[in-house]
Amino acid sequence: MADLYALELALTLDASTPEPVLALIRDHMEPYAEDGEADSDGDEWVPPPFKVLAERGPAYRVGGECTAVLTRTPVGWTLTARQEIHAENLPDAEHFLEALTPHLPTPEAPLGTLRFYEDPAPQPITADASGAVRLEW
Repeated sequence: MADLYALELALTLDASTPEPVLALIRDHMEPYAEDGEADSDGDEWVPPPFKVLAERGPAYRVGGECTAVLTRTPVGWTLTARQEIHAENLPDAEHFLEALTPHLPTPEAPLGTLRFYEDPAPQPITADASGAVRLEW
């Protein structure tokens, strides 16, 4: 059995979102390099850090297409994404989303949804009063 989740984001960021936060988003959107990296001794493969928004193309189990788009708008930025994420990477997704929450114009608004691939109904993703995001799985 697979532990895969459909992560769907649809959020707006303030126009004043600093460049380091936008750079973080862009970095997470970059596809992985074809080859892994060797460790400092050069003899063991080290996987790259997990990128929340890097997958493109057909999703393996959750259906649909994996995509991510960051767009400049007259009032700020929009981030729209659909990704397939393994359960072990959900804490990475939480950490990524927590970096975005200080820049949301409406902090209480949902950031998107998370759905276990076998479940028919997604769960909303929201930040708590402190800006922390907890993905329920």
